[in-house]
Amino acid sequence: MRMIDRRLEIDSLATRRPAPSLFARVRNAAYRFVRAWQNRRVVNRLNELDDHQLLDMGLCRSDVQDVRTASFFADAGLHLTIAARERARRHLRSGRLD
Repeated sequence: MRMIDRRLEIDSLATRRPAPSLFARVRNAAYRFVRAWQNRRVVNRLNELDDHQLLDMGLCRSDVQDVRTASFFADAGLHLTIAARERARRHLRSGRLD
């Protein structure tokens, strides 16, 4: 067997990962729950801001309301980031904010 063949065997073994243990799955689920709960707290605090402050962040009141009515485990930060980026793209195209 050549050296290059051995290297390929080692590389293929290094890329395999064992299935996560029960403890790892429970830990990951708990982490996702805590993260979702923290995101909900932040969204509730965003709801306390006035419209001009939200607009400074690239958001509007309806974006925050949409996230508040979404599923608890939906990623609120991702939704708000996408909404702000879409609003910025529209602003650059049209030359004004919504």
